Amino acid sequence: FMFMPGTLTVPVGTTVTWRFDDSTQHTVNADDNSFASSAMANGQTFTHTFTSAGTVSYHCSIHPFMKGTIVVK
Repeated sequence: FMFMPGTLTVPVGTTVTWRFDDSTQHTVNADDNSFASSAMANGQTFTHTFTSAGTVSYHCSIHPFMKGTIVVK
């Protein structure tokens, strides 16, 4: 019940893919509402392309204690 890595630094234009490897569903929701996945099950993926520099924090809406950060440079 955690995003790994917790913080990821990428260049502008990078597409990040989250892969869910768990027995329960999770989501990826940006704290600033810039992206949101539906509930995803084991083996499913969600992708988002980061087109501008900045720091985006995100969480799982089902398990709000699951948090992560993307730093876009």
